[in-house]
Amino acid sequence: MLNRPIIIIQVTVLLALIFIKYFAYNTTQDLLFRHPVFHALISFLIFYLVVKIASFLILAYYSKRNKIPFSQKNNVHFGIVNIGNILLTFGFIGLVLRVAGIDPLEILTSATIVAAAIAIVTRDYIADFLSGIYLSFSNTFEIADYVKLDKHKGRIVEIGMLKIKILNDDDDVVILPNFKIYNSDIINYTKRDVRLLSLDFELAPAHVVSIQDLERDLVATLKSFSEYIEPNSYKLKVEEIKADYIGVKFQYKLLNVDSLLQREIRKKTTREVFNYISERIQSKNELLNK
Repeated sequence: MLNRPIIIIQVTVLLALIFIKYFAYNTTQDLLFRHPVFHALISFLIFYLVVKIASFLILAYYSKRNKIPFSQKNNVHFGIVNIGNILLTFGFIGLVLRVAGIDPLEILTSATIVAAAIAIVTRDYIADFLSGIYLSFSNTFEIADYVKLDKHKGRIVEIGMLKIKILNDDDDVVILPNFKIYNSDIINYTKRDVRLLSLDFELAPAHVVSIQDLERDLVATLKSFSEYIEPNSYKLKVEEIKADYIGVKFQYKLLNVDSLLQREIRKKTTREVFNYISERIQSKNELLNK
């Protein structure tokens, strides 16, 4: 829902500030109005309101054109907000320089060595910001997508200017730098059939008596959920075989999308894998003790 009173107030204040800067400033002899600091502050406030109003209008146009609620936040929303924030950051730096009696244009034209040094010091922030802009406007993933970023799995909850937040299966909020995500492998599970669930785990070769037995045990464990799971969709695959472990993937497909049910089934399956391994270890120990 558009917050029209706020935008009306912002436009009114903007017009008042423009009048003060370009009309009252040249006609009054009041020392306050003609003070450089006051002039710099007025300029920053005008810039601030222009950025905020422009961001609001762009988002409003985007929402109307794509027929989505204005309050719904997606990649484009975060991308526009991030661009606005970086513009305001540069504007605030310019305000500080003007208050200190330094012309920002002179800094840009004469202090190239200082600018280069600042760029080196802040290169990680710049890389995170540019990566964030790319990720915000790309279709790699969106808010609420279930993804694997680097080594973390979870749902995207926020795409920030420098960081991305995901909520993992343990309800922990994981914060990752944008540049690290940009250079890492990204798996978007939401882009596939959202009803398809997977559980990846590793087993020591000594604990695997039979893959068929393990699959049968897992399917039997989920018998109480059979009415929610598509028949004959169970699949146990060996993904990788190493000297010290076997990588296994267990998949099944729900009849309907239900996040709470997905979590409950995943939890039960994980427990069954743990019980399976524990039973094999116990059986092996009993044989060794005989």
